[in-house]
Amino acid sequence: MGTAAAIFLIAAVAMFDSRAAWSPVRGTAPGDVGASWYPFWTAAVMGLAAAGVAYRALVLPQPKVGVFASRSSVVAVLNLVLPMFLYALSFQWLGFYLATGVYMGFFATYLGRYRFYWVIATAVITPLAIFLLFEVAFRLLLPKSIFYPGIPF
Repeated sequence: MGTAAAIFLIAAVAMFDSRAAWSPVRGTAPGDVGASWYPFWTAAVMGLAAAGVAYRALVLPQPKVGVFASRSSVVAVLNLVLPMFLYALSFQWLGFYLATGVYMGFFATYLGRYRFYWVIATAVITPLAIFLLFEVAFRLLLPKSIFYPGIPF
């Protein structure tokens, strides 16, 4: 319940901070939603999800034992958090696309235990789709690797 309340508060602050989504910004193209639109609605969805979690916590009986009661639950969380941390740190060398390919391949192998051809497909198709969406369609540049002049990612 406390975690849901904290997330709801964070969402409320983010919505307040991006309240400019409701006022038109001078100089934008007709039909342009403005820079505050996405953060506002993302925070609104996050707040609704937190309210749903709080409701469930109030209505459904909660177990007496905490979530991190055993060592295995802490290890399970660390198995997710540590690779994410390394993924974020690797951006400065591998850039977004290569790091995402390595990250997706690692998780498909380590957690998913998929066959090698699905791992390769996931590690190649996911960053390629993100590249095509952001760099080609949206013309939004994401961090490149140290190999950038030779490899376009």
